[in-house]
Amino acid sequence: MRLTVVFLLLVALMPLRAAADDAFTMSEPRVVASADVDVVNEIGRTHVLADFLPVGEPGILHFWATWCGPCRAELPDLDAYTKDLTERGLGTRLVVVAVEPSPRAKIDAFLEEIGLAGFATLQDTENRSGSVFGLFGMPATLLIDAEGRVVGQHSGPLDWSDEAVRAELAAHLDG
Repeated sequence: MRLTVVFLLLVALMPLRAAADDAFTMSEPRVVASADVDVVNEIGRTHVLADFLPVGEPGILHFWATWCGPCRAELPDLDAYTKDLTERGLGTRLVVVAVEPSPRAKIDAFLEEIGLAGFATLQDTENRSGSVFGLFGMPATLLIDAEGRVVGQHSGPLDWSDEAVRAELAAHLDG
């Protein structure tokens, strides 16, 4: 009970947006164990997460959940960033995963409720992403290098519309 209260206090005190100056903690490259995570696509087919990661190019891997308040706040900006990447021909370099054991209809209804019907997201129905990637809470964003290794991580929401954050992500995607 005490641990739950401490966790809830920490979450409540978390800033709603992260600026670029503290956006990503860079790390020594570590192998992505994405083959250990099954994801379900929008039409209900199961794949391994590695099937969606860019091959030979750096990428961004973002995790969120319907129960996560900060996720709800950041998803519209993430959607706009996704559209911007797609317009620049880089749409496949960002992979978004809902860590949600509920039926897919719950995710779709949630996205429709917040005005993002059709937002492209995979689903980790088994909640494996957290343990495989060492995530601490949602949302979480990982920077993946061209060899498929995690090289940076951010726990908590990002301001996807912030120019400094976008510059940091662009520099990563440019390799």
